[in-house]
Amino acid sequence: MVILKAGIEHILSEQEPSGITMIGSLKRWMKKRDVASWRTAVAAVRREYTGEPLTEERAGDDPFSLFEKWYADAAEQSLFDANSFVLSTAVDGKPRSRVVLLKGFDGKGFVFYTNYESDKGREIEANPHVCVNFNWPESFRQLRIEGTAEKISDEESDVYFNSRPFESNLSAVASPQSRKVSSREELEMAQSRLREEHRKGMKPLKRPSNWGGYRILPQKYEFWQGRTGRLHDRIIFEKNSDGKSWLKSRLAP
Repeated sequence: MVILKAGIEHILSEQEPSGITMIGSLKRWMKKRDVASWRTAVAAVRREYTGEPLTEERAGDDPFSLFEKWYADAAEQSLFDANSFVLSTAVDGKPRSRVVLLKGFDGKGFVFYTNYESDKGREIEANPHVCVNFNWPESFRQLRIEGTAEKISDEESDVYFNSRPFESNLSAVASPQSRKVSSREELEMAQSRLREEHRKGMKPLKRPSNWGGYRILPQKYEFWQGRTGRLHDRIIFEKNSDGKSWLKSRLAP
């Protein structure tokens, strides 16, 4: 800890008065040391969160309307994939997380697609309760959604599957998602065989029955807005017993 404190104090001493150049100072400091020094430097990585206030009035009474606003902001500001989110499942008390892509949303819920026989598909089958986390660092925002996941209709999955690039669908059909394989070459060979069969008209590329969409039906939203001094805003919406209206509350950061 003494070494860590000394390292941080040295980094801070190299900063310009504005305090904006923390990462630049870290990089200059790192040039003089080997890469393992990040183990020391990481504790000094810090920036101020200067997000807009999230008041109860601004949050409104409809969490989906607030999601639409925040997503629109993220889509304009994010450098990559504003629609990416962490999906967490749990079976036998053991949580598992992965990043997936949001491919549709409306007042009913949030849709993503996968292989139903993948790890996440089998885990949802065993326990449909899931948690979602969007992270939009450009606007200092996070959004957590808790709810249940259910399969969408075959018709909806067909429409989306048929809209995807051909190569993406080849991969979806050829890959036994989450299963162990002997090598990447095994997957590439399976994909090549499918491509050739489709080219010769031997086998049309249709959506397999074990691939499709899930809709997450929200029961709880937490909107997190980063604020100065780490005194962040947290507004939650919990579905009332009537299944339609929402109870809004503020949480301490």
